[in-house]
Amino acid sequence: MVRNPLLSAVNKLREALESFGPPLRFRKLNGILNALEMQVEDGDYQRHAVTRLCEALLATAELYPLPEKEADDFEQLVLAVVTLVEQRR
Repeated sequence: MVRNPLLSAVNKLREALESFGPPLRFRKLNGILNALEMQVEDGDYQRHAVTRLCEALLATAELYPLPEKEADDFEQLVLAVVTLVEQRR
């Protein structure tokens, strides 16, 4: 049983981002993801902050020439985080 499903979803985002290539190349995405991880790691997060960080991830990902499949998978992972946050209301 996962104690923090939101953190688990963010960890999947981290894994996906790491699969894209060298971290320095994706520095902007890594910075946003670091902020997202800090928001959710203790379970006491601000819903609007998480949602906006997810929006920033999606907008920034568009700056990179990712293969369509990887871009789609990343988007689905980001949307899964937003869904978990919205369900917690």
